[in-house]
Parts: sequence; structure tokens; C-alpha cells
Amino acid sequence: MAASEATEASNGMSRRAFVAAGGAAAGIVALGASGAAPAQAAEKGSASADATAASGETTVGYDGTGVMPWLGEEPSISESDVSQTLECDVLVIGLGCAGVPAARAAAEAGAKVVALEASSALNSCASDMAVLGGQTQAKWGRGDGYLDPKTIVNMHMSESSHHCSQGIITRWTQESGGALDWLIAPASDLYVCSEEHENVPQESQSSFLYPYYYPMLESYDYTKEAMPCYPTSVGFSNLAAVMKENLQVAIDAGADVHYDTRAVELIVDGDGAVTGAYAQKLGESTYLKVTAKSVVLATGDYLADEGMVKYFAPQVVENQVPTMCFDVDANGDKTERGDGIRMGVWAGAKVEGWHAPMIHYMGSAMGNNGYLWLNLDGKRFMNEDIAGQQLENQVELQPQRKAYQFFDASWPDQLQYFPAAHGVACYYRDEALPDYTASGLRINVRTPDDIQSAVDEGRCLTADTIDDLLAQIPDMDVDAAKESIERYNELCKAGEDTDFYKSSQRLFALENPPFYAAECGEALILANLGGLESDADCHVYNTDRQIIPGLYVCGAPQGGRFNVQYPISLKGLSCSMCVTFGKIAGENAAAGK
Repeated sequence: MAASEATEASNGMSRRAFVAAGGAAAGIVALGASGAAPAQAAEKGSASADATAASGETTVGYDGTGVMPWLGEEPSISESDVSQTLECDVLVIGLGCAGVPAARAAAEAGAKVVALEASSALNSCASDMAVLGGQTQAKWGRGDGYLDPKTIVNMHMSESSHHCSQGIITRWTQESGGALDWLIAPASDLYVCSEEHENVPQESQSSFLYPYYYPMLESYDYTKEAMPCYPTSVGFSNLAAVMKENLQVAIDAGADVHYDTRAVELIVDGDGAVTGAYAQKLGESTYLKVTAKSVVLATGDYLADEGMVKYFAPQVVENQVPTMCFDVDANGDKTERGDGIRMGVWAGAKVEGWHAPMIHYMGSAMGNNGYLWLNLDGKRFMNEDIAGQQLENQVELQPQRKAYQFFDASWPDQLQYFPAAHGVACYYRDEALPDYTASGLRINVRTPDDIQSAVDEGRCLTADTIDDLLAQIPDMDVDAAKESIERYNELCKAGEDTDFYKSSQRLFALENPPFYAAECGEALILANLGGLESDADCHVYNTDRQIIPGLYVCGAPQGGRFNVQYPISLKGLSCSMCVTFGKIAGENAAAGK
């Protein structure tokens, strides 16, 4: 059960690294088989690009009846089915980016902790964290008071259409800086870079922390952007290593960790309080019973459960968006099955509406930069100067759900004018980055060799004339495309986009050969974020929106964080919330408050 993250420890590749390496083209794991019970992986180690809709099954969404077809039947477990019983103060279910901090925080508070993880190791695929304030950020002049929390909160509420919990978002602005400081404290070997692209000493290249966009690009002023990306984020070259050290703190304090052990049902007493859970070790028919004063759900998201995705995000299925699921148990079966949400509902919890697909549109050879984009009809269809999620939304509306991004030989001089934002190539280098460079740092940099490699690998087309370039694009309406390019060049030279109102600083005419065209299809969905209704103390609400005693939630199954779509203004916000509220959940669960 990952915190909506892939198993970096066991797979050796994070989602971020997979996307940076061109994972959309290299291999995709599709949604698992559907069914009323929790879905199992289709095949061990399979990597299929087949979308869920291709199965021919009807998409099932909310129909107003209150029926949840994905829920399945609650297990009926008797004492005779139990082969082992454990007692603890705090039971943490799931050891990902939220569960590990929860286990550490509870153990440090003096609680006796038991932790269950369905995978064979802790899960950590994230690499980025959006952070406000704190001592670590102060090293780069981004400490307390650097950004106005009001601006951050209001932007997040707007991006979520005001469906999320403002109390949760506000508390994140108040405590994320301290949470980062706390997270890295046990990581004695973690090297903290002085700037984004520092040359890291050889002895520290296995694990380092860096500030994104520091120093900031001279041409980028987030206060003047229609869709700002706030300079809040840090990145880890190896967050899994830091998470391991955090978990070791919990183990040293007495935490009892059980891998390949999947929680299947919460224990609820006669008053409706949660007092533990039943779990099952992989391959065993009997159950482990864990009684606890408090239970923390940190079980990750539900992308491997087709029924849940169909119900909560039918548009993802209908648009055939490819899905990434890496978290697996010892048998190779996917563990991102929504177990925490399912168990919570059986225990009386309320699931929030308006779940948020996390689709980071990373573009292709030249990132998701706002150059000229044309669909296969040869038509320009948007203001290209928008962020990744919004680009995905637009591409899904095009013929064959595909578009092409056009740029010319002047690209090395133009990158500096694009936004310092996720997925955007905004740094030019003559030489390749060092081999040890973290995957997150590679996303925003382009070298001549990068573009040549894209051409050699067929990810980017090139020609010395527009006619020859367009002739290489399958199914492209060449005549219409030529007209669109001529029109775009006129707008660029006039300095004003009167067709789609793109910022004038990113209007670059196609006039200097060689010319390039990069195919941009649909991106991957990395998680579908939505969960149990909760508050800023990580309490879980029942269907009457009353607190369920003894039950806490953090990470992907925590509701109130993201709604409608994943926001683009804060790079690495999900991971940061996992850590921040994982810490809060562990502390509160230990204190019983």
C-alpha cells in the first residue's frame, strides 16, 4: 500500500524518473481487472498500454442511488480465523510517503507502533516537495515569510473549485516547512545543495537535496503570470533513502513492521470507534489481528482498481488515459487498490466527491513548452502557454487525442523565456548534465544532444523546410498546417496573439531552419487523488460528518486535499502533504486527540 507512490526501494525507478525518461512512450501499466472485490493485477510484470475503455465494459460512475459498485462485500472474519494477535497503541496501515512519517511521529511520541505494508518494502516514488518556510528553505532565502500563505491558499482553493478543505490547505502552509526540517533530520548523509544545479561532491552524489529554480530565472516573475508556479519546491535525488532512515527511527523506537501484509478490515466496537484491524500475510489463509487505541490509514491511491477509477473518474477511462501502477507485493500483484478507502467506508466513513486525477503533462522532446501546437487537422487550438494538467485537458479534445509541438533552431536562446514550472524546458546547456543528476533536474534542462537523441529515437521530427517537416507527420492536413504556421508567424512578428491571447514573451516565429515537430499524445495518470472526508487533524468523518473515534488518515486516502484536478501552482504538493499530514496523524494518533 503505497502513499500513491511507486516502490523506489524495490523497483529502482520512481514515477518522476519514469516520466523524465520518456515513460509514456517506453511502457505503460494499464488499469487492473475490474470487479466488486479489490482488483488484482492482470499479470505479473505486465506493462500494457491498453486503456480501460478498450475492455468494452461499461463505465460506471455515481448514479445517485448511493450504490458503490466498487466497494464489494465486507469480509466476515471470526476469532477462529485469527492465527496471531498483536496489541499496540498506534496501528499504521501503509508505509509510503505518509505512512512512514506517521509511524516515526507516533513512535517518537512514545507510542507502541505496529505498521503493516502490503508491498515487500516501503514505497517512495516521489522526489519533489512544495514547502513553505522552515529552516531548510531559509538556506536559500525562502524561509518563513518568503511567500504570502493567503495567496497560496486562495490559489489552491480556486484550482480545486473550492471543493477541498481550506483548513487542511491552511495548515499545510503553516507546517510544511517544519515537516521538511523534521524529515531530513535523521538523514545524516544527505547533502544539501547551495543552488539548483550545483556540482555535488562525489561522496554525496547518492543522496542530495536541491532547491528548484534557485537562483530564479531572470525572465520569470510568477507574480505576473496568469498560471503561476510558486518558487517553493525542493527535490530529492533519493527520497527512498531518506524514508528508510525515517522508518529506522521508528523501528529503533520499537515499531513492529510487517511487510507483504495487507490490512483487509477495520475493527469497530459497539460505539462506532475503530479499535484495530485484521490483516493477512501474503500466501496465508488465516488472519493477523491487531488491536490498537488508534489506527492511521495511509494506504495510497486506487489506480489498480478499475472499478474505483470508473466510479470516481470516468472521464479518465473514457479518454483512454494510460495509467501508471508500480507498487507490487512479493507476487508481483499491484497494491494500489484503494484498500484504505474501502475499509473506511465499511467502518462508516464518508468518501468525498470530486476526485482529482494527477496527470502531469510533460510533453515530448521539448517538454510542455508553449511553442506553437497544431492538431492533426493542421489547426492551432489553444493558448499554448498553460500548465501540464490543462495541456492534457486540451490534447484529449483533439483528433486521435494527439497534437504536434513546433519549434525551430532558435530554441537554445528561447528557453529562458518559458516559465520556471513543472515539465517546462527553461534551461539551456551546451553540455550534458552529470550522470548523477536527479531525474527531476533533467526535466527542465535541454542540450543539443537531448534534441538530437530525440530525433534519432523518432520522438522528434526535423527538416530544413516547413513543407518537408509537415510531410513527415502521419495524418496531418498539410495545407491547413501551412496556413496555421503562416498565421502564427504573422502574430509573432506583430507581437500580439489576437487569436488565443498567448503572452507576447513566448511568441516565437518558425523561421530559422532546421525546423522541429514533436508528437504530443496523452500523458500518464500517476494517481487519482480523493479519499475519506477528514479534517486538518487527520480525523475521519462518518456519513453524518461526525468524527469516527480512533481513526486517522493521511496521504492519498485523505480527503480534502485535492479536488477536480491536481493543481499546478505548487510543484510536489502531494508528497509534501503526505509528509506533513503523516507527521500530524502520527502525533495525534499517539496522543489520542
